[in-house]
Amino acid sequence: MKGSRLKEKRESSTSDRVPPAFSVRPMTAADLEAVTAIESENPSPWTAGQLASERDQDGGWQFVAESGASGRVCGFVCGRSCAGEAELLKIAVGRQYRRQGIAVQLVAHALCCMAAQGVGRCFLELRAANTPALALYERFGFRRVGRRKNYYTSPLEDAILMEKTVVSAYLGAVTK
Repeated sequence: MKGSRLKEKRESSTSDRVPPAFSVRPMTAADLEAVTAIESENPSPWTAGQLASERDQDGGWQFVAESGASGRVCGFVCGRSCAGEAELLKIAVGRQYRRQGIAVQLVAHALCCMAAQGVGRCFLELRAANTPALALYERFGFRRVGRRKNYYTSPLEDAILMEKTVVSAYLGAVTK
């Protein structure tokens, strides 16, 4: 008995350190101000107009991560699907929310969405110096398939092209 009580105390103290929960939901027009603010923290950010127009694209999908505690939008992902393929166009997490697993949740949710749509392959590109994003995508099984020399401006930088086979295993996670 004594050991089980100690275990219960340890478990509750461990759960006290868990960061607040985040949920992923479809982006709405009301989210655009928060999404634009998050995007402005990045090199070569999209404008509010570009982000808004992305919502009107055929085959486009956009999701936000929202803090369960405050209801604040903490990150977002945008992409497009067409003819069995998809491209992850943008993913960003607000500076104060980074390193809490939000980008992982956003990528996982996007992959589930793609699987539900019957997408077979997903592509993306990223700045060569963006090592945290590169590690994230490799964690999900994306592989490097090319490089575009001096693709990005402000600052001038190469793009790494990545690809992943989307498997239906992601579909179960979307329905849970």
